[in-house]
Formats: sequence, C-alpha cells, structure tokens
Amino acid sequence: MQPDIEIYVLSCPTDTIVSWLSQTFTLLEQSQPTPLCTKVTLEFNGHTIPVTILEQASGKRFTSIWFDSSHTPWETDILCAKDAYSSLNCEVRCNYQGWEEEGDQDPDQWWKINSHGEGPFVWN
Repeated sequence: MQPDIEIYVLSCPTDTIVSWLSQTFTLLEQSQPTPLCTKVTLEFNGHTIPVTILEQASGKRFTSIWFDSSHTPWETDILCAKDAYSSLNCEVRCNYQGWEEEGDQDPDQWWKINSHGEGPFVWN
C-alpha cells in the first residue's frame, strides 16, 4: 500500500478538480493559502484525508493533486490517474512505479493517460 497518492493533470481548473473529489469524498474543508495552492480536507470511510492541489506544479500547465494519506480508494497512483482521467477528461500523469522505500526506480519513468491512450513514458 502506498503512503500517499499524487497525480498531475493538464490544463484542468482547480474548481473542476474539487468537484471531481466531491463525487467520491465528503468535502470537510477548503482553503487557499496562496493563489496557486488550494488545500482541501476530505473524508472517506471514516478517515480524514488532507489534499493539496498545486497549480503550475510542473511547468505552467500541470496541476499536482497530492493525497497525503494511505486511506484513498485507490491502491496506486495509476488507479487514481485512471479515475481522474475518466471524470476530468484531461491528460493525467503519475509516477509509473509508485512509491517504494528501496529499489531501482527511475525517477523519470511516468505513466500518461490521454485521448491517444495510456502507457509509460519518460518525463524530464
């Protein structure tokens, strides 16, 4: 089980992301500490899940969505990315291998889902 989940969405407004999250989770709190950062607190199956939505996280067009919890409905970043793509209809990227304490991970190896399909690629 991953300790957290993080995905990146292309050209997707924060309001749209929060609406998507509200379909799966109970939205408990929302704040905007900076113009590019929105923090939400969600509830899922009795667990509180802090989420940070950071615009322009990778270049000007990608927004990071970071779930700081192991209690999401997804076991991996890729499963979260698939769900996000089907709801948000925008390109979604995530780490290909997920999180490991040790191992031979390639930090540039990513998974991409868009209208052309999905698969691994190098994002650097």
